[in-house]
Amino acid sequence: MANKQLEKNYNDAELTFEANGDIKWFNPSEQETWEVMMGWEQPIMEKMAEVCVNEGDHVLECGFGMGILAAAVQARKPASHTIAEIHPQIQPKLAEFASNNPTVRAVNDKWLSLIKETGRYDVILMDTYADADLHTKFPYFVKQKAKQGSKISWWNWIGNKTDAQMKFYWPDEHIVFHDVNINPPANKYYNESVYHIPVYTAQIPPTGYGVVKQDATIHINANESAPLWQVGKYKTILSSDVSGNRSHKQRDEKTVFFMGAKGIYTINSDFKASGNQPIIAKRNNTWRDFNVNQLLVGDKLYGVAGNEIEITQIDFDDSETVYDICKIDVNYNYFVNGILIGKGGVDNA
Repeated sequence: MANKQLEKNYNDAELTFEANGDIKWFNPSEQETWEVMMGWEQPIMEKMAEVCVNEGDHVLECGFGMGILAAAVQARKPASHTIAEIHPQIQPKLAEFASNNPTVRAVNDKWLSLIKETGRYDVILMDTYADADLHTKFPYFVKQKAKQGSKISWWNWIGNKTDAQMKFYWPDEHIVFHDVNINPPANKYYNESVYHIPVYTAQIPPTGYGVVKQDATIHINANESAPLWQVGKYKTILSSDVSGNRSHKQRDEKTVFFMGAKGIYTINSDFKASGNQPIIAKRNNTWRDFNVNQLLVGDKLYGVAGNEIEITQIDFDDSETVYDICKIDVNYNYFVNGILIGKGGVDNA
């Protein structure tokens, strides 16, 4: 695995670009010339794109190198293709590639810098070199930036299918290997005749939920409502046991959590929330706890006036729009837009 000194040596090095496109550098610590990437990898990169990328995907590629993987990804017609590259001599080559491919966004920085951005990817392809952050931070990065079910692949530096460290300790049942026959010349990083491409199907647990901020009002008593994000100004929130015996709950302090979310559900045109927002609904004459994404047309919601509100329409926004959502840190149910929703509190990881 790479360490910080190796990473610094590489990023400071003057790279050599061979006539055939191979990239090499002189490692001063070892007093040897090492390969960064070579043309024999082309069948590997093409297969990686084939098994991971579908038309219309939002793809993150970490490390541009010779551009072999980038070209293979572009051939799959992604909706967006973000490429992060840190070496100053490769960045101009990435810029040229981006200028000829409109869906490409070039990021002249480490892949880890993207963690501060909002949004997740359908595909993350990791092929960096001398990367000291790879093993320690890539699993966390994937958790933050991949969608549920995203395809994640990376350079199999060990060369087998069993090493737990190479698999980032992700469970075997979510990793598939695709074998590619190769014939590499002698080099410093891979000399086997078969390469095993690992593909992890991301398992991303829900870590946040809420209602769309711009539309959210909360009842602070039976006759008065206010924007949810201003709830800290008030001492009461209207709560209910769904039997009609509504009561006021006294709270001296309230915390509102804010986050971004895609995939918003709209119920009856006026209630908007993330799919994993808890909500109270009546089905088969029984009031139960559901998530918003479990609701069906015909279910009944509990209104602030003690009335039952039938669901007549459910819409889902599957676009890349990121909504500001929010929720209150309380341990009881409360009304948003006149509808009783499930309690707030700490998210389950």
